[in-house]
Amino acid sequence: MTRPPNTPNPETVAAGAAAAARTPDTRMGRYDWEKARGSIAAFGESKSLGAWANDPRCQVKKEALRTRLALGWDPEEAVTKPKHELPTLQFTFGEKTLTLRGWAEQSGIKYHTLYGRIRTQGLSFEEALDKGPDGDHFRQPVTAFGETKPLYRWGVDPRANASTSTIRKRIKAGWNPQIAITEEPENRSTLGTGQPYSAWGQRMSLPDWGRLSGIPEEVIRGRMHRHELTLESALHSLGWTPEASATATSLLTVQVHQLQPGDLIVSTETSSGEITVRRHHVDTPAPQRASRPVPQKPATPPLGPQPARRSAGR
Repeated sequence: MTRPPNTPNPETVAAGAAAAARTPDTRMGRYDWEKARGSIAAFGESKSLGAWANDPRCQVKKEALRTRLALGWDPEEAVTKPKHELPTLQFTFGEKTLTLRGWAEQSGIKYHTLYGRIRTQGLSFEEALDKGPDGDHFRQPVTAFGETKPLYRWGVDPRANASTSTIRKRIKAGWNPQIAITEEPENRSTLGTGQPYSAWGQRMSLPDWGRLSGIPEEVIRGRMHRHELTLESALHSLGWTPEASATATSLLTVQVHQLQPGDLIVSTETSSGEITVRRHHVDTPAPQRASRPVPQKPATPPLGPQPARRSAGR
């Protein structure tokens, strides 16, 4: 017996149904975002997600904490368990040292493309860089300083003070190529994602400085950019130095009416009205209540007959 055309084979349909029954779709119902909303209880306290993310005990960023809670993690574990961090990959090219993400930004090559070329294909960093980005928009030839080479190569040139994307936008807007390459951007929205920053004799990425200081990376970046501060000056202005004792200050989330004299405002959240402050702990003796004077009762005259008083004339 022949089946009509375009009619599925019953055996194939049955096999597919059996396979679906054996392999349930684990993506459905995996996240319960309600668990990350409202007041979240941990360590005997109840606070919002943003407040827990700014808590000194929190080891991950706000979005990671939200995802953990939505996946059903115990709130205390979600807050305190450190994130598994891959080692920072740094490479030197043309006398400049950047992280792999920094080179991806400078060259226009996607981070995962660079990473795959080095880790999977076994290329050297220079070979991975030389293959260039996928697509033609960063491969157009540009002439500057008497040389002609692809745009992405200018992004990693030692004379470049802007990323390949910024250089491309400037040239499209009619900039002179040499100025487009060498001019420092007025607004580096990705400040800190590329190169390590030095302070107090240590050198690490901005996210690492955020984890060390307990101050959100975005706050440090904003302070550096808005006030044109070095990393060390920005951290110092936010009330943190390596010598500061862990018990000397705390990052707290408060409302406006809970601010105290000496609180250093680190960040504010407009939507909820929450303010993150660094507060110094000062041990002050508890004020003693002044004792009230005990009223004196009039003396009670002794019982019995009293001697007669003499008059003033006698």
